Amino acid sequence: MKIEVLYFDGCPNHEPTVERLEGVLREEGVTAEIMKVNVPDHATSQAVRFLGSPTIRVDELDIEPSARSRHDYGMTCRTYIENGRREGRPSRNLIRAAIKDALPRDSSASECCEPATRPSTASAEKSNRSGLLVASSVVAAVLASFCCILPIVFALTGFTIMGASAAFAEWRAYLLTLTSGLLGLGFYFAYRPAKEDCGPDGVCARPLPKRSGRLMLWLATAAVILFAAFPYFSGAVAEFLLSQGNSATTQPGQERPKLQHASIAIQGMDCASCATAIENKLKAVPGVREAKVSFEQGTAEVDYETGSASIEQLEKAVQKAGYRVLSKS
Repeated sequence: MKIEVLYFDGCPNHEPTVERLEGVLREEGVTAEIMKVNVPDHATSQAVRFLGSPTIRVDELDIEPSARSRHDYGMTCRTYIENGRREGRPSRNLIRAAIKDALPRDSSASECCEPATRPSTASAEKSNRSGLLVASSVVAAVLASFCCILPIVFALTGFTIMGASAAFAEWRAYLLTLTSGLLGLGFYFAYRPAKEDCGPDGVCARPLPKRSGRLMLWLATAAVILFAAFPYFSGAVAEFLLSQGNSATTQPGQERPKLQHASIAIQGMDCASCATAIENKLKAVPGVREAKVSFEQGTAEVDYETGSASIEQLEKAVQKAGYRVLSKS
């Protein structure tokens, strides 16, 4: 890189300009010799195309692009516009821009070996977009399985479902469709080829690595599959979390109470966990010796002690679990 500073004796801005130029070169990590050219008279100013003192040229080009077409050469003090004011020396930004413009031509080795330092904002935006899609897909999958998650949660906490399970069951197909779409978009943004993000200075940003983002995407996909399939193994989970023994026991020597059997038809069960939640409520009724609820048949078979429990109590237990009793026998 060839750098020249043209000046005439007595110019007060000559040395400060050289010092500013040297500072910018250090900041940019550029090693270059500064040639100081003293212009002694008007004839020389015409010969060297002197636009005034001080003038800086980088590779024969004036650092001020707008001055490269000027021809008003002569022995004058030169001024530069900085922040709307005229100054007697060029700004650091003007010097830096000229040096950067010259670097690709003189520093091909640096270009091939030094990584670009400009941040890739486009890659960051794509990464954030992919992460948002992945998170949304997991949330949608969880909501799609709420019809079978809620019975367990409410049974454990003692609250009543109040039809929430049925509401989520109606939306399950739509939520699963939304989940698939969001995951598909997540894979698209994670695996599509990255475009080069090049700025006006000719420096191209290095795309952000996608390895961690893709790993999170696959982990999220596994979580989505797990939640989407939850209704198929919810019965085993509910059985493990909610199972309890019969509420009534017979002491030795005590007369065995008379048992009565009730068959109750139930509406609103969406999966096996619903049956287990109802079963748990029925077994909590004092006097119930055995309770079996079938999700497939939509019925509850209950053995209870006459005088300790009644069919009305059994119906209320089903209703407290958040389901509707259709008939009894």
